[in-house]
Amino acid sequence: MSSFLLPNIRTLNHFLVQYSPERLVANIDAVYAARNHLTCRFSVVAGDRFFLVVAGEAARERLAFSARLVNHLRVQQIPVTPCLADHSGHHVTNYGESPALLFQLPEGHAPEQPNPSICQEIGTFLGRMHASTQGFSEQYSNPRSLIWLDLAAQEVIDQLSAGDAALLKEQLVRFRRTAEAGPVLPSGPLIGSLFADQLIFKGAQLQAVTGFFFACTDWLLLDVAQAVNEWCCNQQGELDRQLTSALLDAYAAERPFCTVENQYWQDILCFSATRFWISRLLNSFLPEHGDTLSIKRDPAEYKEKLHRRIVGYIPLPD
Repeated sequence: MSSFLLPNIRTLNHFLVQYSPERLVANIDAVYAARNHLTCRFSVVAGDRFFLVVAGEAARERLAFSARLVNHLRVQQIPVTPCLADHSGHHVTNYGESPALLFQLPEGHAPEQPNPSICQEIGTFLGRMHASTQGFSEQYSNPRSLIWLDLAAQEVIDQLSAGDAALLKEQLVRFRRTAEAGPVLPSGPLIGSLFADQLIFKGAQLQAVTGFFFACTDWLLLDVAQAVNEWCCNQQGELDRQLTSALLDAYAAERPFCTVENQYWQDILCFSATRFWISRLLNSFLPEHGDTLSIKRDPAEYKEKLHRRIVGYIPLPD
């Protein structure tokens, strides 16, 4: 587990010197502190807005992979925010003693409530991103793989209710069975997550995506599952057919799904929901800092989504 220097105006101004000493922080908008990474959205006096990603030392090479992936996507004209380089041309810098990436944000806002238009924009982005990375040959193993989930489960299992522990064990068995089957699913670079604080909209149009802090190489369907679980649910965690169709149809227009992906779609939806349930549960064990700017993410949300995916899902489009 990593320990990060919590952002304040003084620490951020010190950090920005390696990019431009003229930039002075005006406001910190939001902070999200997890066990192994931290994000901070802030603005400077001149009005420009930034998204800072900080990770543990073990993730330094993963951040370098993320920066190279972002640069590739920008060349391909995929709407992602630029990853800034310091005075020496390095994209991975240091915030305190931890490796960091700094992204500059365009004008816009994070989406509040999902609707078909937002889901269509997300699906189009994700499909274009996956289709455009066929020529990107670099690889980085998924830091949130089944191996990680096995280890994380060992940490939390004794703190779960009997019912939740049984649910987690059942899903681990399911995922091991899927992995052992060795399905030949399309693979490539992933963004790893698409939460509201990573999306910048202007009106109904997606301007850019930021914060590639879990970028890696794995089954493309993992990105799709995370986006569907995050953006296509009703308040009970069930998949909304209109929202799901909007996202999946838009994605398929850029990168059509194959038959084997539909075969394993429910398994991947459940794996993704379990992964975020457990990672949020681990983060909930962190001490509170009393910071009103900190983003809180409830583990129960994804546990409920997992329950819903087990009993039903919406197939991928043909």
